[in-house]
Amino acid sequence: MFERIRKLFAPVVIYKIVEVPKPRPTFRWDQNTKDAVSTLTSHPGFVALTDKLQLINSQLKTKCYSSVHKELREVDFLQAGIFWSNWLREQVEQATVKGSIKQYVDPMAEELEAFKLLDAQIERVGME
Repeated sequence: MFERIRKLFAPVVIYKIVEVPKPRPTFRWDQNTKDAVSTLTSHPGFVALTDKLQLINSQLKTKCYSSVHKELREVDFLQAGIFWSNWLREQVEQATVKGSIKQYVDPMAEELEAFKLLDAQIERVGME
């Protein structure tokens, strides 16, 4: 009798096959990559994207804090959007501003310095 009851309430096991994508090799940030990323702050397209991210963050905060919501689920989504946009902004700031900031040399001054170095190495004969 107990065997029959146990079979009746036995859990049904369902197996699902889940395809897992092959992991990409980890990307190492060398000094060249850090320098290239740190120069993005002066790129107009990058500035436009970060401004848009800040605008979306402000819109989410306004919608979350100043309007009446029908469901608590909507507030959860808004708060998650605020959290992740803040996280993304912090990651971008760390990678671009607080990374490796170097004193960049003016290309014309660098070229002029190289020209003077080459000019000093030239031996002039018969010029006085």
